[in-house]
Amino acid sequence: MKKFFLSLALAGGFIFALDFACVDTNKIIRESKFIAKTQQEFKRDIEKYQREIESKQKKLEELKKKAESGVISEKAKKKTMEEIERLEEELRKLQVEAQTKLTKKKSQLEQMIFDKVIAVVENKAKNKGLKAVFDCNMLLYKDQSIDITDEILKELDK
Repeated sequence: MKKFFLSLALAGGFIFALDFACVDTNKIIRESKFIAKTQQEFKRDIEKYQREIESKQKKLEELKKKAESGVISEKAKKKTMEEIERLEEELRKLQVEAQTKLTKKKSQLEQMIFDKVIAVVENKAKNKGLKAVFDCNMLLYKDQSIDITDEILKELDK
C-alpha cells in the first residue's frame, strides 16, 4: 500500500512539473527584435528633440556673442536682447515639452511591450496546457526543459 501511495505521489509530482514553465525576461529584453525596434523608434524621438534643442542653444549663443560684442548700436543691442529672451523662453518650453512627451511615450511603449509579451506568454501557455509561467530569473533552480524563452522570442518577433 505504501508503494502505491509513493508511486501516486511521484506521478502527481511529475504531472505537476509539466504544468508550468518559465521565461527569462532579461533574455527577452536583450534579444527581442520587436523590443529593439521599439527602442530604436524611441531613440529617434530623443535625437529629434536633442537636435532641436541644440539648434536653439547654438542660435542663442550666437545672439549672446553678438549682443556682447561692442560693434552693434544700442537699438540693435536692445532688439538682440529681446530676441535672446524670446529664444530662451522657446528653449525652456521645448525642453519641458520634450521631457513631458518623451516620458509619456516611454511609458506607453513600455506598457505596449509588456502587454504584447504577456499576450504571447498567455497564448503559448494555453496552447501548451500550462497552469503557470514564471520568470526564470526569480527561480533558485530550474531544469532547462521548463524554459520556453526561445519559443516566446520567436512568437514575439514574428
